[in-house]
Amino acid sequence: MKNLLKFIVAGFMILMISSEFISAQDIHFSQFNNSPLTLNPANTGAFTGSVRAILNYKDQWGKVAAPFKTYGFSCDGGLFRNKWQNGYIGVGISIFNDKAGDSKMQQTQANISLSCIRRLNKNNNLTAGIQGGFAQRSANLTSLSWDSQYDGMAYDPTLPSNETNAGTFSYQDFSGGLLWSYGRGEMYSTANDHLSFNVGIAMHHINKPHQTFIGQSDKMYSKIIFHASTVIGLKNTNISVVPGIFTAFQGKSKEILLGSLFKYNLKSASHYTGFVKGSALYFGAHYRWADAWVVQAQLEIHDWLLGVSYDVNTSALKTASRGLGGLEISLRFINPFGQGSSASNRNARFL
Repeated sequence: MKNLLKFIVAGFMILMISSEFISAQDIHFSQFNNSPLTLNPANTGAFTGSVRAILNYKDQWGKVAAPFKTYGFSCDGGLFRNKWQNGYIGVGISIFNDKAGDSKMQQTQANISLSCIRRLNKNNNLTAGIQGGFAQRSANLTSLSWDSQYDGMAYDPTLPSNETNAGTFSYQDFSGGLLWSYGRGEMYSTANDHLSFNVGIAMHHINKPHQTFIGQSDKMYSKIIFHASTVIGLKNTNISVVPGIFTAFQGKSKEILLGSLFKYNLKSASHYTGFVKGSALYFGAHYRWADAWVVQAQLEIHDWLLGVSYDVNTSALKTASRGLGGLEISLRFINPFGQGSSASNRNARFL
């Protein structure tokens, strides 16, 4: 628990320094597997290790308008691993800040996640998770241009816009989800016959929170997310294939992202002692339907993983964007197990 508290405090400090920590669009990361708590509350605590901390950053649409910047932090871990033989409780916190466009529309949201991980048998786990949080949105319209500021000859920014500044509003937000995890085989290079996958479904904005800047309320649509990821080891090689799919449906909007990474083991972790730490390089791409190619690379060294991706725009907006979408960076740390975890839960299979 001391490690968990340290990571939570550190994450708060980093987020406050880097993103003004105030409060735009629904959060969106192309590296969906590297933002697990915003993907599905059931991901909380569903990993191999004691504590997981992740930082995310995204900068997009800088060639079209004022850049959209998103910052995120999450930290989660497992409780009662040493007391429950066939499961444990996952607990986590996630915070993000999103700032969009010339109106400086911002969203800041903090969530607390809780899950129950049940080990069904040697190869299968089932997780149910819930998440609750508080969000604040704001916008500043003073930097925008309006028709009323055109004097008949030219635009005059000194003329009154006759528009009321947007201000701030806040709301509560709730989500829930399920996750099935499967794993078998060994990941060390002399075998690498490993097969594992996660399949999950989540509903975000279950309570359809009210949103308003000017008094007239507008309910937020609930969002349904389905996601699946797999690691397939190519037997007796250093290579694994890591395909994945993400789909989201919210009102009339939808997003479909699918593709694959390839993992190359630079050095395998020791199978018995655990004293030798592994390292791996990932590279590949995903396609966001009718929008962009997401080119991605990841470097995993010991307990750390650095992910970098870029969205190459392919939609009708590419004329304005020149194909330049957005840079995304993620940094993940997983603290390995200590001595307090039960043998069965230490061997629980996750992606």
